[in-house]
Amino acid sequence: MADKNEHPKLFIPITLFAITIIGLFFSVAFNKRSRIPVSLDLQPISLQNYQHIMIFAPHCDDETLGAGGLIQEALKENKDVTVVMETNGDGYLFATMEEFHRLYPRAQDFINMGSIRQQETLRALQTLGLSAEHVIFLGYPDRGTPALWLNNWSENHPYFSPYTRTDRSPYPMTFNPQAVYAGQDLLGDIRTILESYRPDLIIFPNPSDVHPDHWGLSAFVRLAVYLMRQTHPDYQPTLFGYLVHRPDFPFPKGYYPQDALLPPVKLWSIDVDWWKINLSPADIANKEAAILQYRSQLTLLHTLMMSFVRPNELFNQPEPVVLSDIKVGNLTQPQTWTAENGSLIPPIQEDPVNDFVTRQLIPATDLVSLYAARGSDNHLWACAALRGIINPLFTYSIELLAVDGKGVHHHYSLNKHLAPGMSLLQVKGKYACDEIDLAGLGNPWLLFISAEVSDGSTSSPLGLLDQTAWQAVYNYPLSQIR
Repeated sequence: MADKNEHPKLFIPITLFAITIIGLFFSVAFNKRSRIPVSLDLQPISLQNYQHIMIFAPHCDDETLGAGGLIQEALKENKDVTVVMETNGDGYLFATMEEFHRLYPRAQDFINMGSIRQQETLRALQTLGLSAEHVIFLGYPDRGTPALWLNNWSENHPYFSPYTRTDRSPYPMTFNPQAVYAGQDLLGDIRTILESYRPDLIIFPNPSDVHPDHWGLSAFVRLAVYLMRQTHPDYQPTLFGYLVHRPDFPFPKGYYPQDALLPPVKLWSIDVDWWKINLSPADIANKEAAILQYRSQLTLLHTLMMSFVRPNELFNQPEPVVLSDIKVGNLTQPQTWTAENGSLIPPIQEDPVNDFVTRQLIPATDLVSLYAARGSDNHLWACAALRGIINPLFTYSIELLAVDGKGVHHHYSLNKHLAPGMSLLQVKGKYACDEIDLAGLGNPWLLFISAEVSDGSTSSPLGLLDQTAWQAVYNYPLSQIR
């Protein structure tokens, strides 16, 4: 017969084991970043407090893919909805080859493709319930947005589209026919539209979208909004970003109208604040019908486009940060940067790791985070952190767009291949850093900052290997700037 004291002895370790398992379960459940997202993690967006909604799209179809359900919900609630198309998608080579059966399409073929896509947009939005007078076509160059942001800012040095063979919109249906393909003109058009419509809810591309036109338009829209906030303190619109292009999104790819659209796991690991608009069965059917209006895109992109026929749409809220002051720290060791209150200064931008095959195989190409803070003598300290030791075979860069009272200034820091006006990065271990005189940038009140890794060759098929999202940074709190 068993001793009557054996059961209490067994009870204690079993109880401790159970408590440990339960504790581990709840620690994982409540630490969202350590697990994959589920639909219940997404916060619902209510349109109740908004009246004027504006959707910005880089190409004809992105507005439907990213916000077709939101458009329907807004119209059902009698909201004012305006859609702004940045480009007409006239630089998609393979679709143009397919459409006009030419191995080498002519400039006019690309222009004709842009006109076709404008009409597809009008039909798609009509399917969603939005009439043509609520659609604005800006007519800027497909696949040219990064050039406008980084290189062709001045209208005296416009971008020339290699597809349409022009430096301005060739389309009769263009918001500002006098504009040229220049960053200041695109920014000016967006600001004019915001001033005219005063939207209180702005839907635009997610800064982490890897398509150049998407992250480029995301930066332009945020810059326009922050400029308006600075001159009109009463203007405080809500911004939500939608995601279209990442290798791991949507997952799974294909037609799954019953499966929730969820954030990519790698993005979720650095930002768990995501939002959703739920779609009714009728909304889902209408969105699918609208997507099918983009006939010119479906031959090559059918699987991707059908991946957005889901019971919800997905958004996040990128926010600017304020530059911190460094009391103690070493320039090339940002993990030592300490603020006045003794706390370590965190990165201004985290970047997903191991999110592409080259980054998995070569840690020196995998960006982890981007640091920026104000050091002594009004100098900006900026550092890119890599997962592995920096390899001199690759080109590392930190890029700045600085805004002062007179306009915009660009600054580039690289570890090699310097052109006039660029500065040399200091490389140590896993960090590539620079110290930049803010007075030389006009003492800007606003900065946009990004970091890149490339193979340093224009002829290589690899090209860009990793890039952080462009982060907006206020030099001082906005209350001081005003």
